[in-house]
Order: sequence, then structure tokens, then C-alpha cells
Amino acid sequence: MNPSESGETELFVQHIACANNAGFVMSFAIERANGGRAGASGRFPINQTRSIDLAQLRFGDQALQVGERASPRVSAVAGRTRNGPSVAYAPNGQTATFTVRGTTLSFTVRRI
Repeated sequence: MNPSESGETELFVQHIACANNAGFVMSFAIERANGGRAGASGRFPINQTRSIDLAQLRFGDQALQVGERASPRVSAVAGRTRNGPSVAYAPNGQTATFTVRGTTLSFTVRRI
């Protein structure tokens, strides 16, 4: 379900940040709604945050287009991988921040 179907206001951002509030070391990349992944946060421990600038990413040789949807794809080291909610891209300097909570095999990725 996208925000317009749920009655939420559409969020346009240039950066996606993930705060590691979980019980594991994690990393994340950006997944484009119509396919492909790009960017890499590198591994980072509990109580740290990393950010990826969507304007700098290339999916193959394509940049994100304004309004295109993307989401953080979070991986727990020695655990599972899951996507967070998607946001729309715009080169506006704004950041969507997500909190990651839980354990390697059972965690959530929520926008804050």
C-alpha cells in the first residue's frame, strides 16, 4: 500500500537514514520500487546512524527520478534482511529517518 492509498501525506526526500536501535550490527542499501539496489551504508553497530544520499545513487546507469519510490533494505549481520517503508525521491535536502529495532531474526524497520 502506498501513502496515497492509506490517507498519509506523501513524503519526498533526498536522504534516507537508518538508526540502529537493535541488538545487532547492521547495514543497509537502497532498493528502488521498480527494481534494483544501490548504495551501501557499510556495517555499523548499535546506537549509530548512517545516511545515504539518493541523489548520488545509480541503479545500473540510471539515477532516481523525482517521485520515484525507494526504501531502505536492512540486513542484520548473521541474520535476516527486510525492507522498510518506501518514500518518494526529490532533490530537496530532506531526510527520512528509520529506526531499526529487534534481534537478528526478528526486527522492524519503521519511519520516525
